Amino acid sequence: MAFRRQPKRPRAAPTDLTLIDLCAPTVAPSRAQRRRKPPSPGAAEVRGHLERPWLLDPGLIEGTATKAHEDGHLRDAFDRASGDVLSARLGYLVLKSEHAACGGGCLLERTLVVKPSADELRWNLRVLHELAHALLEAQYAETGKRFAESDAWALTLALAVPRKAFKRRHEARHVPRWAVALRAMTAKVVMQAA
Repeated sequence: MAFRRQPKRPRAAPTDLTLIDLCAPTVAPSRAQRRRKPPSPGAAEVRGHLERPWLLDPGLIEGTATKAHEDGHLRDAFDRASGDVLSARLGYLVLKSEHAACGGGCLLERTLVVKPSADELRWNLRVLHELAHALLEAQYAETGKRFAESDAWALTLALAVPRKAFKRRHEARHVPRWAVALRAMTAKVVMQAA
């Protein structure tokens, strides 16, 4: 018994779209061609503060952050609640308030009044920022050295990513990614000042 060969069915002609798809280059788009996410408003605001003149020496800001971490005995600086833990260990009470303003917590002794956030990373950064204001206010009371908002943000970022953990900054998941990127920028300023 011989097998009969089935006649071949004619193939459908490819559509123009298929031809275009087949001929299109498979090279990934260049960096310039990729769409980048616009920076968050918070990142742009903080960057604007950091670009203003700092009143304090960058080494003094780094030293303040290092001392706070040593006094706070944090096991992991990149812990999700590092702001709350560090504040508590340094003797500050953290209160949530819708009516909180930046630096407003310094008016109450050893109390940080922080605006609540649904985002855990942003909350942690806000707590660290109010802690930075409190530490700088305490330093001002001792030394008489005034500070600017740029100094407070530089200290906030130094508290978020301390110098001794800077090489591991890519592991930091306790603050927004833009804060880690800005910390790298401030670390360069500190290195240039040294």
